[in-house]
Amino acid sequence: MIKRKSMALGMLCCIQALLPAMAQDYMAGGRVSLAPVPQQVSGVKQAVTSLNGEWEINFSSRISAGVWRKIKVPGEAAMQGFPVQHDTAFFYRRQFTVPADAAGKQTAIRFNGVYSYAKVYVNGTFVRDHFGGFTAWECDITPYAQPGKTAEIVVEVTDRLDEISFASGYAHHTIGGILRNVDLIVRPKTHIARLYTRTLLNHNYTAGELQIETVVTGAAGTVSCTLYSPDGKKVSAVNIPVTTGAMHAKIPVPQVITWTAERPQLYRLEVKLLQSGKTIAQHKEHVGFRDVRIDGRRQLLVNGQPVKLRGACRHDMHPLLGRSTNRQQDSLDVILAKGANFNFIRTSHYPPSKDFLEFCDRYGIYVQEETAICFVAQDRGGLYNKYGSSQNDTAFTSRYLGQLSEMIDRDRNHASIIMWSIGNESSYGTNFQKEYDFLKTIDTTRPVSWSWPWTALKEGKRCFDIAVGHYPVYDGKGSDMGGIDKNMEHPDYPLLSDEWAHVACYNTDLLRYDPNTKDYWGRSMDTTWLVRFDVPGNIGGAIWGMIDETFHMPEKVTGYGPWGIVDVWRRPKAEYWNTMKAYSPVRIGQTSFPQAKTGDVLQLPVKNRFDHTNLASVTCKLIVDGKTKNYPLPDIAPHANGVISLQTAGIRGNSALLKFYDQNGFLIEEERISWGPVVLPVLPAAKVKWAGTSGDGYQSGNLQIIAPQNGAGMKIRKGNQELVSGLPEVMVNRPVDGNAFKNTAGIFSGPLEAANIKVTSNGETVQYTCSGNIGKYPVSYTVTLHASGLVEVQYEADSIPRQTWEIGIKIPVSTALDQISWNRKGYWSTYPAEHLSAAEGTAVKTGKVTAYRERPLNDIAQDMTDYYLAKSNDVKAGTTEASEIYRARKEHIYHFTLSKQNKPGKIRVISDGSQSAKMQIDAQGRQWLQVADKWDYWSLSWGNFQGTRNKSRKVSGTIKFIIE
Repeated sequence: MIKRKSMALGMLCCIQALLPAMAQDYMAGGRVSLAPVPQQVSGVKQAVTSLNGEWEINFSSRISAGVWRKIKVPGEAAMQGFPVQHDTAFFYRRQFTVPADAAGKQTAIRFNGVYSYAKVYVNGTFVRDHFGGFTAWECDITPYAQPGKTAEIVVEVTDRLDEISFASGYAHHTIGGILRNVDLIVRPKTHIARLYTRTLLNHNYTAGELQIETVVTGAAGTVSCTLYSPDGKKVSAVNIPVTTGAMHAKIPVPQVITWTAERPQLYRLEVKLLQSGKTIAQHKEHVGFRDVRIDGRRQLLVNGQPVKLRGACRHDMHPLLGRSTNRQQDSLDVILAKGANFNFIRTSHYPPSKDFLEFCDRYGIYVQEETAICFVAQDRGGLYNKYGSSQNDTAFTSRYLGQLSEMIDRDRNHASIIMWSIGNESSYGTNFQKEYDFLKTIDTTRPVSWSWPWTALKEGKRCFDIAVGHYPVYDGKGSDMGGIDKNMEHPDYPLLSDEWAHVACYNTDLLRYDPNTKDYWGRSMDTTWLVRFDVPGNIGGAIWGMIDETFHMPEKVTGYGPWGIVDVWRRPKAEYWNTMKAYSPVRIGQTSFPQAKTGDVLQLPVKNRFDHTNLASVTCKLIVDGKTKNYPLPDIAPHANGVISLQTAGIRGNSALLKFYDQNGFLIEEERISWGPVVLPVLPAAKVKWAGTSGDGYQSGNLQIIAPQNGAGMKIRKGNQELVSGLPEVMVNRPVDGNAFKNTAGIFSGPLEAANIKVTSNGETVQYTCSGNIGKYPVSYTVTLHASGLVEVQYEADSIPRQTWEIGIKIPVSTALDQISWNRKGYWSTYPAEHLSAAEGTAVKTGKVTAYRERPLNDIAQDMTDYYLAKSNDVKAGTTEASEIYRARKEHIYHFTLSKQNKPGKIRVISDGSQSAKMQIDAQGRQWLQVADKWDYWSLSWGNFQGTRNKSRKVSGTIKFIIE
C-alpha cells in the first residue's frame, strides 16, 4: 500500500504547471499556433499527403481569366520562366482529392512558405490570408472540401514591395511564389493542438527532466507520453487527463544523456491521444537534453561548458528553383556543414525548413534561427527604400511579432536551436523592442541576438542578449563594421560575429583574373579563428556565406555572387578545404621539423578545440609506407593545450600522415608531418657551351634559340616544339583602387616602351640587356640564356605604387603548351588532390564546359564555364580560356613546369619557395607564364587579409627557369 501511494503521489507531481514562462499566450500579431503533424490517425490510411508537384499558374488579374500554365511546386515562379512583378497578384491552382477516410475528421492544408503575401480559396471560397514568406501556416478546409471528392485550391500570391524580410531585394529578383512544401493533413476532430517540450538539467548535468505542455481541442480523453533513450530503451511514461486549456507534465530522467553538437544524443518522445482507451492519433518528437546560458565572463555555455561557435550563414538555395529547398538538399547541407567542421549555422535571414532543423538535431549543429526581417532603415536601394523604415511603424508591428511567434511556435522543440535572432542589419526601433520583450515572455531558455546592436545602445536601449558585430578585422587589430569589437570582445555582452571572413564574390575582376583568390582567402579564415579562440567573451562567428548566391534564371544569371564555400550545385569549392582546416577542433601547431631526422620522437604541439570532447576519445590514424594503424592520443581536456609524441623510427622517407576522426566518423583534420631539410630543385650544369650559331640562332643539342639583336621575334625551341615565343618582360600589375571595398579592375603591364635592348654572347651564354618603361615604371632587366637550358632573368623596377597585385616577370609561351605540374609549400600541410592550390599536382588547360542550368559533373577546379562572372547565359560567353586549376596561381613554388601533353619539351621554373607562378591567357589569345616575387589580393576587404603594401618604390628580383 505504501509503495502504491508513493507512485500515485509521484504521478500527481508529474501533472502540474511548469514555469510561468510556459503558461503564456505564445502567438502574437493575430497568428494561430500550428497543431503538430500526426504520424498516424486512427481510421486514416495516410495522415499526411504531399501536394508538391505539378500545379498551374496564371498571371491574369482575375482567377477566371487568362491562361493557366504548368509550374513546379515548390519553387520560385521567376526561376521557372514566369516573371513576377511587385505588388501584382498572380494565381496558383491545383485539384486534389480529399481522402474518403477523412470523413468526420479535420482536414487542413499546411503551407511551409509562400512569398510573400498569400490568399487561399478552396472550391471558390476564401479561407484565409497570410503575411510572410518563410513561416509555416495552415488552412482548415474541413468546411469547404468533402471527403472522397475532388477539390480545387487557388492560392493568390503577391510579392509585396513592403515585405519586411526584403528577400526579393537581396536576391536581386522577385522571388514570389510557393517556395516550400505543401501538405494535406488529416487529424481527428479532437486532436492535439499544441505540443511543446522543454528540457531541464540539474546543476552537474547528470539528471534531467522533460517538461511537456499540450493543448487538446474537442472532447475529453488522455494524452499518453512515453520517453525513450537514445539507445531505444523506455525511460518513463506519463498520462495526462485532457482538460480545458493548457496541460502540463514532467518526466524525470535520473541518468540523462545530454545533447551537444559533438554528441547529438536524441531521446524519442512518443505521444498518443486516447479516447475511451483507444488511440486516435500518434505523434513523435525528438528531444535533446541541453542547457544554454550566458555566464559572468560573457561566455556562452552549453551544459555548463564554454562553447565556441564556428560556422557559416546559410540561405535556401536551389540551382534551378531559387529560394527553395527540399529534404534531400537540407540533409546534404548539414552533412556538408559537418564535413567543413561547422558546429554552427545561422539561418540567414529567415527561418529554415523543418527538415533542416531535424538534420541539425540529428547530426549536431548549433543553430541561430533568424526571423525574416532584414535591412530595416538601411539603404535597400531604389523602390525598396520606400518601405524600408518600418522599425517604429505600428502598421507593421503585427508582421514583426506575427512571423516571430510563428517561427518560435513551430521550432521551439529543437535541441539544435540555441539562440533566436530578431533581425538582420537593421536600425533600432520600437518594433524590435516589442519583438525582444515578447520573446522573453515566451522562451527564457535561449538568448536573443540582433544586428545592429549599437543603434539600440546609443539610445540607451537593449533588445538583445548577445552583441552581434559583422566583419571583424582578421587579426583582431581593429574593430568590426559596427564598432563594437573592442579587443575582440564587448565589455558587457558576449560577442558573436555572425558574419565574418566574407568569401570573395564582389571581386569579379580579381576572380576572373586569378581563381587562387579562393584559396588565398583561407589564411584570413584561419587567422580569424586562431586569434579569437582563447578570448573568453568572443563566442565565435559565421562565415558569409555557406552557399553561392547565384540564381541561374532562364533568361539571366543574377544574385549577390559566388560567396559560398560550396556552389549552388553543392560542389565544394577551394574555400571548403580552407574552412575545414581553419575550423578543425584538433589544431596541430607545427607540422615541419627541418632539424629532425628519422628515428627522432617529434613533439607535436596540439590544441584541443572541442568544447565537450577529450582528445583521447578522438580516433587518429597514422598512415606511413602505405599502411594505416590507430595512433592513441593523449588525455587533453577541451580548450586545453598538449603534445602528441610521434615516433619516426622505422618509417621510410621523411613524412607521415595523421588523420583525425570525431566520434561520429567525420574527418576533422589531417596533417602531413615532415622532418629533415627541404630538398630544393637542382640547377643544370652551368659550364656548357653553345655548339654553334646560325644567323641569329644558337644551338646546344636539340635546344635552339633565335635571338635577334632587337629582341623582336626571340624564340626558344626544344626539338620541333616551340616553348618560349618572345622576350620575357617585367610585370608590375596593380589594382585601379587598392582600397576598394568590393571590386576593382586591374592595370596590367604592357610591352617595354622606349626600349633599349642589347644582345651579347660569350659562347656559354646569350644575354639580353633591356631598359625602358613599362607603363610609367622605369625598368631594367637582363635575360641570360645558358647553353645548359637555364634561363635567368634579373630585373629592377622603379616608381612602383604602394599597392600591387603582382611584381615579377611574365614569359610569352607557345599557345600549344597545355599542361602544368607543380610542387609548392602550401599554407596547409595537406590538400585534396583536386584542389586548385594543392601542394603538388598536374592540370591541363582544357577543362569541362557545362551548358547553362545543367548540373556540372566535374570538380569545380576543372570548370571552364562561369556564367555569373561572365554575366551571360550564353555558353560561348560564359566559357573561360582555360580551367580554373590551370589559371590559378600556385604560391610558394619549388618548381612549376609547363609542357604540352605527351610531347617532349618543357619549361620548368625553379625556386626556393618564395615565388609564385600562374598561367594567363590575354584578350588576344596569347599565353603567358607569370612568375612573381610578390603578389597580393587587394579588394578582398571585409576584414580579410589582402596583402602588404610595398615598402619601397624600387624593387628587384631574379627568376630562373629551365628549358628541358
